[in-house]
Amino acid sequence: MLEWREFVLTIPVKILNDTDGMRAALAQAAKALYSATPNPRVGCVIVRDGDVLAEGHTQATGFAHAEAHALHHAQQQGVDVRGATAYVSLEPCSHHGRTPPCADALITAGIARVVVAIEDPNPLVAGQGLARLRAAGIEVELGVLTEEAREMNRGFLHRMQHGRPWVRMKIAASLDGGTALQNGESQWITSTQARDDGHAWRARACAVLTGIGTVQQDDPQLTVRAVETPRQPRRIVVDSHLEISPQAKILQGAASWIFTAVEGGANADQLRAEGHELI
Repeated sequence: MLEWREFVLTIPVKILNDTDGMRAALAQAAKALYSATPNPRVGCVIVRDGDVLAEGHTQATGFAHAEAHALHHAQQQGVDVRGATAYVSLEPCSHHGRTPPCADALITAGIARVVVAIEDPNPLVAGQGLARLRAAGIEVELGVLTEEAREMNRGFLHRMQHGRPWVRMKIAASLDGGTALQNGESQWITSTQARDDGHAWRARACAVLTGIGTVQQDDPQLTVRAVETPRQPRRIVVDSHLEISPQAKILQGAASWIFTAVEGGANADQLRAEGHELI
């Protein structure tokens, strides 16, 4: 199985089979890793006779989904996609949200065959998009590169299936379990490459959570800095006694959430006045 960041390195020049087509669609989905939230990251590639006619990926919330983006790309290029195959990394939606149903867009465009990696567990879709395509006479294939497609959208899938966020824990520790020198002088025990990798995972997240102990000891920013991203994750602090300083770096630049057992007080009033949410 390819790791998600490898998709962009393995895009085939010629689409020889469904695996090639889905790999190209996942490479498109990877372009939406940091910008699609709360929507899933989806890629779409439209192919005829092994040649890519158009491609697209999920745009920011309220704008085109992957299929609509690809079809718009084809229209811009003056390309007729009738009779072509569309490779989509997640089942095309079948409901009206902020945008029209993607299944309808594929039908209207005259797509003859749709290859899908995984079904969308969103109750508003959940197989209905595939059913709508089949009812329109479109050939549908399901289950190509399913594990890679799931990895692309672990958070979205877990939220839809279980109603809870997908949580990753990052621990920087030595082999013997240490996280810092005993005298407190050490700032990092990891390499630059490891820290950059941590920022890449951070950029994928909707939120980054830490405790008051880390805030007091390290005064971290918890922002994404090592990779380019159009969106910063929400920063969250667990602070039972509301001991956080309003000058803490984690509170600078954007509103944070602070989970606490303290109802009020001067510190709480100041934090709320600065736009932070106390929960």
